[in-house]
This record gives sequence, C-alpha cells and structure tokens, in this order.
Amino acid sequence: MKIVIIGAGFSGSQLAKTLVAEGNKVVLVDRSAERVRSAGDQLDCTVIEADGSNLEVLEKAGISSADALVTITGDDDTNLIICSLVDAVYPDTLKIARVRDYEHYRRVLEVTRRRRDNPDVASHPMFGVDYIVNPDVAAAGHIMRAMEIGATGASIDLNDEYNIVVLPLAQDSRLVGRSIKELAALEDWNFLVAFIESGGEASLPGGESVFKAGDHVGILARKEDTAKLLEFTGADSAPMERVAIFGADNVGALTVAAQAESSQSFWYRLLSLGRSKRKRLIVIDRDVQRCRDLAEKFPEARILNGDITDDGLIQSEGVCDCDLVVAASGNYERNLMTAAYLKLRGVGKAIALTSDSAFDEIAGKLGIDVTVPMRDVVIDTIVSHLRGRNVKSVHSVGARKYEIVSCEVSQDSRFAGKSLREIGRIENLLVLLVRQPGSETSEIPNGATVLNGGAQAVIIVPAGETGVLGMFAGKPEILA
Repeated sequence: MKIVIIGAGFSGSQLAKTLVAEGNKVVLVDRSAERVRSAGDQLDCTVIEADGSNLEVLEKAGISSADALVTITGDDDTNLIICSLVDAVYPDTLKIARVRDYEHYRRVLEVTRRRRDNPDVASHPMFGVDYIVNPDVAAAGHIMRAMEIGATGASIDLNDEYNIVVLPLAQDSRLVGRSIKELAALEDWNFLVAFIESGGEASLPGGESVFKAGDHVGILARKEDTAKLLEFTGADSAPMERVAIFGADNVGALTVAAQAESSQSFWYRLLSLGRSKRKRLIVIDRDVQRCRDLAEKFPEARILNGDITDDGLIQSEGVCDCDLVVAASGNYERNLMTAAYLKLRGVGKAIALTSDSAFDEIAGKLGIDVTVPMRDVVIDTIVSHLRGRNVKSVHSVGARKYEIVSCEVSQDSRFAGKSLREIGRIENLLVLLVRQPGSETSEIPNGATVLNGGAQAVIIVPAGETGVLGMFAGKPEILA
C-alpha cells in the first residue's frame, strides 16, 4: 500500500515507522525543517518539507496514486481541510484525520451519523473523512476498562462476549510455578493464555511454558467470568469506591464524565457485591475555569482547584486514602510523578496516562499499576483502519512486539473452509476466538474448529506480520 501522512511529529513519525516496517510505501510531509530532518534521519521513507494543505505538494507526494491519506498535524482544522481538499479531487482515496478537540470531534460524528441515517441526504461523510480519530476518547476508554477490573491490569475489549485481561503475577498467585499444561487440567480453569511477558520479553505460550512471579500475562476470558479470573490469579480486585482524578483536561475530563455517569456499571456492581461504602469521586485540576465548568456539569463529584504539590489539600481531602488515583493530565511526565508519589503515600492503585509504551517498564518499577500510552493507542486505531476492510481492530501488546487482531476470514483466504487441525501449526500465531457466520456467540477454538469464509476471528501475531494476517483476512483491500 501507498500511504501519505501529513504531520511528522512524534505520532506521525511513529505511525510512519510502523507502516514502513510492514512493507508499505510511505510519504511523510511536514512544514517544519527540524521535524523533517529528524524523520529523514530515522525513517526509511520519503520525507518532504512542505505545506501539506497545498494540493500541488500533495500531488508531488503522490496522492494521485495513494491508497490512503492520514492527516495527523497539530491542528484539527488543518487535518480536516486537507482531507476535504483531497476528497474533492481524489474521492477514492481513504482519508483518516486525527481530531483532538472533543466538541469538534463530537459535532463531526453527529453530522456524519445524521447523514448516514437520513435516506434523503447523501451518505458522503463530512469533510470527506472516512475515519475520524480522537486520541482522548480512545485513551479514556482504556482507562475506564482498567477501572472496571479494579485497576489490576489492562483490559482489551474484543467483542461483546470476551476481553483479554493483562495481569502482573504476584508471588502468591496460583499461576506461579505452574505450566500451561498443568493449568488446563484444573477444573476451575476456563481461560486461555494469549501471551506472556517475562523479563521484558513477550512470547506466545506453549504447553510447557511456566509462569513466574513478575510476569505479565494476557488471558482471554468471558466478560462475565472476569471476576472469577481475578480471584483465581489472586489479583487485588477490590472495588474502586474512592477515586481521585488528577488533571481534567481532555482525557481527564472524559474520564470524569464516564466515571460520574456510569459509576454503577456492570463491572462495578459485580466487583463490589456485599460492599456498602459510599463511592466518592474527587477531581483535582490546576485550572480554575476548568474546575468551575466540571463542578457545574458533575455536582455529585468533588471538584478541587489545586495541585499534587499542595500537601495540605492532599491531606485534608484524604487523597492518600483513595482506592485509586488516575493521573490523566496532558503532562505525561507529571502523570508518572503524580501516580508514583501517591502510591508511596498509600493510595491503593494508580493509573497513569503516558506518552508511549517505552515508559511501561519504568512505570512498573515506580509501583504504577496501569499505564495508558497515548501515542500507541492512536497508532493502533489508525493502523486498524489501514489494514483493510476485513480487519476490525488492532491492539499492540508486549511493547508492540505482538498484535491482537480482530478480522473476518475472507472467502478467498487459503484457510477458508479448513479446520485448524488441517491448517496445522503456524509459527508465532495463535487463533484465540472464532465466531462463525450467522452465529451470535464466539468460541475458543480447538483442532476441529473450521474457519469458514465470513467467520470473525481474533488472532495474535507478531507486529507487522501482514503476510500471516493476509492468510486469514485476504488481500488488504481499502474501503473508502
């Protein structure tokens, strides 16, 4: 595939790096000489110093023959305008725009939805954008899913039935010292290990794989059985009854909204059975006006204007007695400092919004329970749209070594109509879930499971292994 990316900041450069590693032809455009020079030194792709909102520049970059355009500059309006410009001349090119402002994002989605649902209005998307990506919405979703399982680890949503829970193993966990084969023999083990990260190195499990204390393990489970999984592994899944959120700009504000409006979610009710303590939400932010706006929107929450450095505020509000602190400001380094400091002061669990997964190991050593790497979330979302019509979602795990991919088995797949036993073992690949055409339920497959064309499959493969993915989903045809 040929992909033109406008914006060579950190996210744009990382996206280009990911796509180049997959064998795509990438052209990166940015008006900053410094960013162009940096990207040119690090990436094996064409990098152009120019204004990407100029049609002549876009045509020089090869937009006429490009399969996709991704606009990821620091300005939302510029991202949308470039997509609109390209749509007017090259409507068949897939167009993806990053839009950071939530209200802008929401309005574009609403207009697009009304157009789609109104038969009297043309269904052409607003600004010609096929996919609009808001990093804050995606990151807030990751934070909420972690909160729903007691901030014991990360939670990857696969479909309406299953998720993958990524847990650190404590010394007293029932998994420690056991092999996969031994687990399978236990009556109360109804789960599937998707990957193991040990000593900073991720791998796919085999029957002889043995769990060690300190490992991070990705385990597939029915959502209704997640509480059983946490109990089995010995994870501390105490309900989040007192939650403090530091930073209410963008991701923080969305997390506040979600927590305030759905504090009695299915998971919270499930994990808090038999508990009677009153749930309390504290929000602390340094911006006075932002605090006033939040206090008006969410009167049930305690909104405070202050900072982590205000020890009097921290003590008077009992922040250190909270079950969970979420550091979700736009200052990623400060989030790490806030989460680590409050863990030292006695907070039960801590979630930190970080810039990228490179900080995961450091965060773990600082005692932070869950990190949400903003740029990795954005890249995964964009890559999901670029993998073709048969790929539904992509989630990077194990420091981006592996990808969990939800896809549809294409009719022309070399595997269509064959059982997993007939297909045989494929190195570095596991089929985690299969939902057959016309079925409303998914199954953890066995050797007799047939991959019928049109089936929905969830697989885990090495990052960028589009060749293996193509065996399932077929040639990555772009749906614009």
